[in-house]
Amino acid sequence: MTTSSGLTAIIGGGIAGLSAAWTLQQAGRACVVLEASDRWGGAIASERVDGFLLEGGPDSFLAGKPAAVELCRELGLEGELIGTEPQPGGPRLLHRGHTRQLGDALIASGRPFPGSDTRPQPDQREGGSNQRWPCHLQPLPAGWRMLAPTRLGPVLRSPLFSPAVKAAVIWHWPRTAAPPREDETVAAYLERRFGRHAGRAFTQIIVQPLLAGVYGGRADCLSAVPPSAPGDRPSGAPIFMTLRGGMGTLVAKLVERLQPCLRAHSCVQAIARNGAGFRLELEQGDPLDASSLIVAAPAWRAATLLRDFDAELAAPLASIPFSSSVNVNLAYRTAPALPPGHGFLAGGDSDLQACTFAHQKFSGRAPAGAALLRLFYGEALAEAANALIEAHARADVAAILGVTQPPDLVRIRACRRALPQYTVGHNERVKRLLAALERYPRLALAGNAYAGVGVPDCIASGVAAAARITSALG
Repeated sequence: MTTSSGLTAIIGGGIAGLSAAWTLQQAGRACVVLEASDRWGGAIASERVDGFLLEGGPDSFLAGKPAAVELCRELGLEGELIGTEPQPGGPRLLHRGHTRQLGDALIASGRPFPGSDTRPQPDQREGGSNQRWPCHLQPLPAGWRMLAPTRLGPVLRSPLFSPAVKAAVIWHWPRTAAPPREDETVAAYLERRFGRHAGRAFTQIIVQPLLAGVYGGRADCLSAVPPSAPGDRPSGAPIFMTLRGGMGTLVAKLVERLQPCLRAHSCVQAIARNGAGFRLELEQGDPLDASSLIVAAPAWRAATLLRDFDAELAAPLASIPFSSSVNVNLAYRTAPALPPGHGFLAGGDSDLQACTFAHQKFSGRAPAGAALLRLFYGEALAEAANALIEAHARADVAAILGVTQPPDLVRIRACRRALPQYTVGHNERVKRLLAALERYPRLALAGNAYAGVGVPDCIASGVAAAARITSALG
């Protein structure tokens, strides 16, 4: 048995757990991070291959939420921070586009992918200087926030909406400043705020693709009441920031600084009380005794670990639903013709949720003259074979962008049960969790299932968990 007085055990080596360990280390507290796998960083995974910087998870973070920038500064990485590359047109939405289903047989057949007859052609009206793409990529109306427009004019000028929808928006516009008055779904909120006709149009055309791209969720399930404020970025600052060498740079620096307290291949099987502290049963090796505990594993995993420890604490954790996602990197040494911008949101009946033109979004993501596309899929493909996922991705870029040349490099990563769904009642579940935690001042939770799913939210949750433990230990 391993016994350590004053030791804080942290279960989970993702960015939340590592941030908690860093905060404790800076406060002079002893800690150990227990990670079941052989890698650190959780969803964050960066890989440099043949000059391409491939992200297997988040490629950036919101600059308006300060936790990530502050952590980079503490680690001496401030000089590595970069913003998005300037591109015309703003965010784009796939409008009246479609994707096509493919089977494994298509890969083996060697037949052209669907959409191969819709390659970009010179636009004769512009003397051949521009390109046309098989599907329409329309810009989002200026001033659109996550759930709703903030300016009437851009909505009325947008080709995304019919005259009937625009008339309904004008009729309901005086009430558009009204926030959600109670916990309700995003779809219900939009219908109440803009009327049934316009609310449904906003949901189907813009909001559902946005929610699918960020949360992997549905507008008729997700709550319209946010768990935390979005944060304000400094004037002139980019919306998104990342690190020059990829998001994995942040993880690598944390691992370097925390190395003595990191234990990989340390799967916790059970948590029990041990006086005022905790005893952790490990899959291999002796049990570990700790004075305090931070559970930074996914909520569904935390529920399993805490079920025998305190069923009342585990129940709300187990009730948080999760969805899965798949991201596909397609790298081309010779860049195909692509529209301007950072990519587009999909939606509709397509399995595709979004596509990022990574080489146009951030500098240093591909060699000169090359291109790197990242495609994002949801639950439907999470358990599919890689060959089928690749077939979907190649069919989608052919049908939507006219890209029929085979990619020179493909990387596929499935993140199963990785995206918590903030459904109606989420904030009440979190309140019940916090109330149950009051019985255990030396126990804290961290991760993306409570007050935000982004990298800054996870970092902030780890920092807050460490502060709670520091306060309890005195």
